[in-house]
Amino acid sequence: MGNKISGVFNSKTDNMAVSTEFQYRYSAMKKLKVSYSVLSKKISGVVIGMECTPQNLRDVGTGYSNVWACLKHSGASGGSSRRYSRAGEGEQARANRTKVDLEFVDESYHGFQTFCDAMSDLKARACAKYCNEIRIKVMKEVSVQLLATEHVLSQGKKTEGCRRRFTKAVRKVSRQESAAAKKGRDLSGSKSYMKAIANRNSRENMYSKELEVFDQLYEEVMVASQEFCSSTTDIFLDCIVGYYREIVTVIDFADTPGSSRFRSHVPDMALHQASGAEFCEKAAGLKCDKKSSPSTEPLNLD
Repeated sequence: MGNKISGVFNSKTDNMAVSTEFQYRYSAMKKLKVSYSVLSKKISGVVIGMECTPQNLRDVGTGYSNVWACLKHSGASGGSSRRYSRAGEGEQARANRTKVDLEFVDESYHGFQTFCDAMSDLKARACAKYCNEIRIKVMKEVSVQLLATEHVLSQGKKTEGCRRRFTKAVRKVSRQESAAAKKGRDLSGSKSYMKAIANRNSRENMYSKELEVFDQLYEEVMVASQEFCSSTTDIFLDCIVGYYREIVTVIDFADTPGSSRFRSHVPDMALHQASGAEFCEKAAGLKCDKKSSPSTEPLNLD
């Protein structure tokens, strides 16, 4: 359904109906533009987070590597007991160890170095691939839709101007007719009335033409928006899943201590009561400078 104007308005109801429909659509287009603007910012934030993730994980891996390096070069008396505990097994498991297992320390040290290298490779390979795909196939399309809404709003502004001028012309004719009716005067010979009628009809014609253009653009943008959402949602989600699946694969197969391998295949693995929502909120406030911080630069102890 679109806005329609009859030849000449004979009632205020017709005028209000057309104006209400147009103003509703004009307002809806403004909201759509805001929605696209917000969507663009949110997707951009996700891409930034994706770019930061490998570097952040590498920094954590470097931190662990530094701790293992300190143990490796600590000069502590060594042993080779292969009894290890997982986090949360309690004080008893820790009490059973009396010596630093230097073989395990060396394995873990080199394992985390491998982990860091793997994260650097992932950043250059998988991260670049999926982030570029989101930029080209999703963010670029958001920009196209945003420009389309701006074009419709520009036409809407033009149409709104015509509507106001037409409404003003209608009211002028109505006032003359009301005044003449009260006095019992015939307006058929009134030049000012004929001029007001001609102006009203001219304004109506201009408004009708601009409204028709607006309605056509409005319908086109709404259809395009539906197609955009239908096509880009799968692309975006597929990129997210593919990217983080690669991260999980790297973590599973990086040469870290055996107890941490294939953790993604353990469905009931405890996350140590970490709140995912809280973690995401905190992470959203971090800025990624794509460089290791000084505290996570590898220590040269060899």
